[in-house]
Amino acid sequence: MRNIALTLTAGVLLLMLLCGASAMAEGVEDDLDEWTVMLYVCGSDLESKYAYATGNLEEMELINVPVNYMGIERGLIDMSQLQDDSGRFGEVNIVMQTGGSSQWHTEDLLMDIDPGALQRWHFALYPFSGMGGKKGDGFELEETLPLASMADPDTLSDYVRWAAENYPAKKYALVLWDHGDGARSGLFIDELFDKDVMYLYELKQALLDGGTHFDAVIIDACLMANIETAWNLKDSADWMVASEEVVPGKGTAIGEWLQELICYPECDGEWLGRCVCDTTSIKYANEESEEARSVLTWSVVNLSRVDAVVKSFESFFQTVGDTLRDNSESSNLFTRMIFEANEYGDGQQNMRDLGSLIYNRDMMYSMEMMERNAAVKALSDAVDYCVRGAGRAEARGLTFCYPMEFDDEELDVYAKNFPIPAYLAYIDAVSTWTAPDWVYDSVERLPEIDDIEELKIQIKRKISEAGMPGVMFHSPEPNLDNVYYTLYQKDEETGEVLKLGRTNCGFESTEDFTGQIWRANDPMHWPAIDGQLICMDFLKEVFTKKLYNVPVQLDSKTCLLRCGRDINYDDEGTAKQEYEIYGLWEGYDENSTLLNRSVEPLSKLSGREYRLLYPIDGTEKSGKTDYQAGEPLTMYRALNVEEIPVPAGTYYLEYEVDDLFMRRTVLERIEIQWDGQNMTFPGAEQWDDEDWVDLKELGQP
Repeated sequence: MRNIALTLTAGVLLLMLLCGASAMAEGVEDDLDEWTVMLYVCGSDLESKYAYATGNLEEMELINVPVNYMGIERGLIDMSQLQDDSGRFGEVNIVMQTGGSSQWHTEDLLMDIDPGALQRWHFALYPFSGMGGKKGDGFELEETLPLASMADPDTLSDYVRWAAENYPAKKYALVLWDHGDGARSGLFIDELFDKDVMYLYELKQALLDGGTHFDAVIIDACLMANIETAWNLKDSADWMVASEEVVPGKGTAIGEWLQELICYPECDGEWLGRCVCDTTSIKYANEESEEARSVLTWSVVNLSRVDAVVKSFESFFQTVGDTLRDNSESSNLFTRMIFEANEYGDGQQNMRDLGSLIYNRDMMYSMEMMERNAAVKALSDAVDYCVRGAGRAEARGLTFCYPMEFDDEELDVYAKNFPIPAYLAYIDAVSTWTAPDWVYDSVERLPEIDDIEELKIQIKRKISEAGMPGVMFHSPEPNLDNVYYTLYQKDEETGEVLKLGRTNCGFESTEDFTGQIWRANDPMHWPAIDGQLICMDFLKEVFTKKLYNVPVQLDSKTCLLRCGRDINYDDEGTAKQEYEIYGLWEGYDENSTLLNRSVEPLSKLSGREYRLLYPIDGTEKSGKTDYQAGEPLTMYRALNVEEIPVPAGTYYLEYEVDDLFMRRTVLERIEIQWDGQNMTFPGAEQWDDEDWVDLKELGQP
């Protein structure tokens, strides 16, 4: 009995201790603020050149503390009960680390950000902050550290540890602010450390090392709403908020969504993500840039459900690989579905909308219905919420990378970013890249695409009935994607050959209707601005509209006009080309391949002098294109593009054939002599083949 009594007493004591510990834990939890929001701002050229980070901080300055001042004045509320020991208000901590930029523009905010150091800041919430009070009241410097790369994973993980230790909360959000490169590499460009970039697999490790689980990770960078990024975040966060498309330089509506968070701190990560999407959509609805409104996409992704999406993705490419090996004649159906998935970005990142692949009608006939339906369910379960502009109406919240145009080094990085064996084995088979050995520990090696006879393209060079040199393909050609042509002009004064641009071909039936000849469409009429021909470099096609870049020189800098071309038909059915210039874009960061987020509307450039630029043939292969500039022109709020006859002279036509695996074959150039009325083609007699030949035999080095 004594032993039983002792046992009961010990049990009661243990229960009391456990209950006491639980009560203490609940007490500690109750004492915590609701949220700590960690801003990780790698300023890069977005700040040094354009002051976009400063613009976001100015938005934050307008945040106001939701205090019932009428209740205080009437004595119904004791203000001291709303403040902590420092006199601050609110249940939301906002902290920030700055770095990665050679210059900051925050003087008007009374923030002396040192580009030669890493600095940590706290945004203190006081009554009337941003409402007639002194500017900069909210920003307080907490700590200055020696300079380090913001793209170094250790820099990020150290900041996360510092923020969580100094500002503990019930819930955490992380904002990653800078450039993004989709899944090709990752995000951030630290311009103080040789354009250092943080790869996705490094981001994953940085957050795991930081030791804090986030309710939401908000990525204020281009092209980061993809399954590769979600897969790397899934062990460190509950929700991901990001964009499938290019993010304008002004980023999210950070002041608005932080204000809503302060007003409703009891919310969870899902609610916060939806708030980011909605407020950002409203922000750009009020912006002047039509392109920014049109291509806007933001989505909220449930990271606990990403594994199911990746599983379906891997299963799909296992089926694609099996078909390539066992039934190669039918494999092009899958390849065409992949290729037809909507592409986002400017084409260099190879990011395609996952939903437009899964919902492709051919998917219903090429996969087991249960497998296809599982993929649909996985995607719809993972993408909790999505907002989109009119130009991205079909966006379904997540993209995937189809890295057929990457070089071997980029593919080595991609394999670490997204180590999915079935997919990497497929990439190995259809590209020149060799996958790591570990890929084949779990999947079989696939046949090389060049060894599959059924997928080789057979071609003939032919002269059309209208006298235009073109190309024919053996019908049917399961692996053909499209045919393009590039037009060059010889400058008779300098002797330089200048590129006028690249666009897609049309086709006409042969005289005996036995096939089609792909050929240039009236190349002696070309788009011009104010009577000067422009260089039109084709990017991609979105619905019926084709997108182009037009190089120009502005203030001694090479920039790009973004131009759209649409085909409309009059009442008589005659096609008419219509062009529209959307704005000015600075292209890529000078020393990296990441997209620049800056697109300026023409209205802000009105009255400025600029020159049209023409790439000098042969210089593009050197890695740095040289240009010849046209005569000075004046920028207007709207630039009129119209097609005009090109001047008489010597021109060159160059055809390019792309297959479904994004492999490009360039054919020998054709000389054109143009007298202003008629074209002649010296040497055209060599452009008329009798026999079908393998496309690769005609390819130029």
